[in-house]
Amino acid sequence: MDNKALESLDLSSIEILFGWEEMTQERLKFLADKTSNKMLRWLAMIHPDNRTRENLLRLSNLIVGEKTIINAGLNVYNTNDCVVEIGSYCDIAANVSLITASGALMSELKDIPDVKNNYFKEGKIIIEDHVWIGANVIVFPGITIGRKSIIGAGSIINKNIPPNSVVKGQPGIVFKKIEGDRVVSFK
Repeated sequence: MDNKALESLDLSSIEILFGWEEMTQERLKFLADKTSNKMLRWLAMIHPDNRTRENLLRLSNLIVGEKTIINAGLNVYNTNDCVVEIGSYCDIAANVSLITASGALMSELKDIPDVKNNYFKEGKIIIEDHVWIGANVIVFPGITIGRKSIIGAGSIINKNIPPNSVVKGQPGIVFKKIEGDRVVSFK
């Protein structure tokens, strides 16, 4: 952790991290108002309590639907302009990365027009309702994951996923569909 991050780990952050068992929703909101969005997302990433993780993400301006479970390690990389929307009744496993902006900002590569025009990516990520995302999945900028889809552990999602899909791999490919109460293979 760098010095800037340590400096922002103030008493509010410490109370959020260690005093959550007795904390009311009003107290959490009060403390969150004194904490940067970046710090709130970091606290959510490592927090031991799912309810508090979800609330911290909501308080950091992410949209999280009801009855969604977000396990520890959700990493949200974004700019101020891009957002993440996570629907209701979703299950997100450990160590998932949602990247809404990606580019070589410090390198000389940023000055090469072809690199800037073709490789810098930025866009909103939408995870619709009833989506299950396995551990260690990476979702790239501008992606929508359709309703009632399953994303297999370790997948890299670089294209939109239609509703009712079962996805695996790097890059993620749809290899099965959910039809009613059955999962069927493509013919």
